Amino acid sequence: MLQRVHLFILILFLITPVLYADNILTEDVYANPDWQPEVPFKEAEVTIPDEINLDDLQEFQVGADQPRFRYYIERGSLKTGTEGVTRFAVVIRSQSGATNSSYEGLRCGEREYKVYAYGSANKLFPAADSDWQTIPKDESTDYRAALYEDLICNLLTGQTNPSDAIFRAMRDNRSLNNF
Repeated sequence: MLQRVHLFILILFLITPVLYADNILTEDVYANPDWQPEVPFKEAEVTIPDEINLDDLQEFQVGADQPRFRYYIERGSLKTGTEGVTRFAVVIRSQSGATNSSYEGLRCGEREYKVYAYGSANKLFPAADSDWQTIPKDESTDYRAALYEDLICNLLTGQTNPSDAIFRAMRDNRSLNNF
């Protein structure tokens, strides 16, 4: 008789977690009333500017001590879409005077960039089959990393900084993410 009681207690001990497993797995979802299923990212329609206004450029610094290039963003092009992508036209000039430009987007919460168009000087041409890519970590040589880490993105919130703050930081050669 005592063996049966021990066997019964052992079986009850082993089965109890199984009986409550379904309740445990679903309980957390319903315990948080703010829980929302993750919605897949859907990019808004993108219109590539016809040209870049070279009279509306704001220079920004990229970490290297002896820069080979000068970097600019067209002020009027910096906009954040409803889906959270911040788009802008960037102009890069070499010491010899050669100029390249592009129209790009950053996803601040994802550390990603996408190139929509390339060009030289002020004219842009659509990029073929551009995909989202990870922004490199080296802000001393990569302008996208400098924009992401120091200027455009708030690294604490994953949101875009206000454009007036971005351009003020560019003008003053300082970072908006000094924690």
